[in-house]
Amino acid sequence: MKKKLIGMIHLKALPSAPDNKLSLEEIFEYAKRDLEALENAGAFAAIVENYFDIPYSTSPDLETYISMCNIFTRLKEISTISLGLNIHSCNNDEEMIIASLCGAEFIRAESFVEARHSMGGILHPMAPVLLRKKKILQSNTKIYADVNVKETYSFSPQSLEDAILDSIKGKADAIIITGFETGKAPNINEIKKVKELVGTTPLVIGSGVNEKNIAELMKYADQVIVGSSIKQDNDITKEINETKVRQLVQMIS
Repeated sequence: MKKKLIGMIHLKALPSAPDNKLSLEEIFEYAKRDLEALENAGAFAAIVENYFDIPYSTSPDLETYISMCNIFTRLKEISTISLGLNIHSCNNDEEMIIASLCGAEFIRAESFVEARHSMGGILHPMAPVLLRKKKILQSNTKIYADVNVKETYSFSPQSLEDAILDSIKGKADAIIITGFETGKAPNINEIKKVKELVGTTPLVIGSGVNEKNIAELMKYADQVIVGSSIKQDNDITKEINETKVRQLVQMIS
């Protein structure tokens, strides 16, 4: 299976977010430039995410959903690569609705089969509502499911193995494994263990991958999501550096 790189399009703070300083049009223009950099560098896909809407809410407001619809749809119209969607910290079926109606190839479900505590509140298992909404909409949108997702805490002693097996049973199309926080990679031994558990389900490394560790980590994974390591000066607030993306793509080709 060919290794694939997915780049993050971190949207600037949206209109209702505490840190918002830009108009929706300005936010779109930043996102458009990041998308173009990923396309030119040979990325397989991009995830459009409201990264700077901190603190995240488990019940995002209507302004957030409409803003995401607006920007995602416009990016989809011009994109030459696959686009995924992640809405922090959507904990119901809205993410699947928006993704399906706006043409996203996949979503990132951060609490697919787990109950977890986050800065914005409690994340409940999303698998039941996502799969039912997907059925109702007759959607082809795939579900990339996080397991033990970064920057959250588990409410139960559920093992990593159980969470992975439950995710596969719950019809996840891919399994994402991360380090504890943005920019931190998962442990190599943990990646090896997860690879054995997922079988034919694609394994995605969701954080902490850079030019120093990508070759080793991708021996055991099928896809990788990169964000801060492909930004100018490795600064997550800056725009994507096309050269950095191209280097990583070449290292896993």
